[in-house]
Amino acid sequence: MAINTSIGLIGVAIQSAKTKPAKEPTFVHGLTGGQTFKLDRSVASDPVSCGVRAGTDSHVESIIPGVDFETYGYGDVIPLYLYGVMGSIKSEANDEGEAQFKHTITLGDILPYLTFWGRIGQEYTRVDGCKIDTLELEYEGNNPLSWGVTVLGIDAELGLDAFPGEIDPSCFDGYFVTTGGVFKLDTASNEPLVAPVVSGSLSLANSCTADPLAGMVTPGDVEEGKLVSSGNVTVKPEDMKLYRRMITGSDEGTKPTGDMVYGSFEWKFRHNRNANWELIISAERVPFTAEFPEVDPEGGAATIEFSFDDIGIASRDGSPITAIVRNDTASYDQGATISVTASK
Repeated sequence: MAINTSIGLIGVAIQSAKTKPAKEPTFVHGLTGGQTFKLDRSVASDPVSCGVRAGTDSHVESIIPGVDFETYGYGDVIPLYLYGVMGSIKSEANDEGEAQFKHTITLGDILPYLTFWGRIGQEYTRVDGCKIDTLELEYEGNNPLSWGVTVLGIDAELGLDAFPGEIDPSCFDGYFVTTGGVFKLDTASNEPLVAPVVSGSLSLANSCTADPLAGMVTPGDVEEGKLVSSGNVTVKPEDMKLYRRMITGSDEGTKPTGDMVYGSFEWKFRHNRNANWELIISAERVPFTAEFPEVDPEGGAATIEFSFDDIGIASRDGSPITAIVRNDTASYDQGATISVTASK
């Protein structure tokens, strides 16, 4: 029987330590694409002159396991992925609305280790000692948010019988969407205002490395580097004030300034099944850049894409990106009890 690619799942849980894989998934969710199991396997020949015009042997240089998948923004697991790529999460009782808990995710020094289980068809796999290398978010119009997760690990296992545990997939509980959301932008202050946003994207990259030690083909560890945040916000403006503020520093400016002008944004997404849940992603000190609109003989409304790369921080305890998630999950610590309730 062929492998049915329409059957795919990811399971994930936080590990208590690098070499202690989680026993079972805390969350299981569906996918929109990607690989539930990935091996970066490097093979090299062993050159030797042995009286013939051909080689004799080869060896495996390295094997780096991981996963690389796309998914929707499921309300229970997205805080875990944001924590996994940023490094710090604070969970507390919710301060507004009907959701039970509020999770604030910011920049941290050390990333948590994760265990990932994957399923495609009837093939089950596991990757241990993982860290999130890249987390990507894209949205446009009223399409569901698209999330991409790229992970590096230190060990792997194939041929599992099934996922351990009895966690139901989040596919049936809904996800965060743009419909009914609030999108704010400013190109010259830390106080963004509602703007005619068309689309946006955000990439958080940790520049992770996973190098084998002598005598090992799998990595000894996954090391994170500097967090680099990049992306864009595309708007359909009624005038050129956003562009003018970015270039001159004010609405009335007439000359480009050599001083760096920092902007900000805030994206608020609602959940399509539970009106009490929400996701807010915000940033200050954003170094926007953009191209002036081009003339089109066919006409139509102009759009401006404000892009950014490597958002900075203004203080030692700052964070380039801050994410707030309100849901009914109590905590994202290793071994936490999970409570997920979606309205019907």
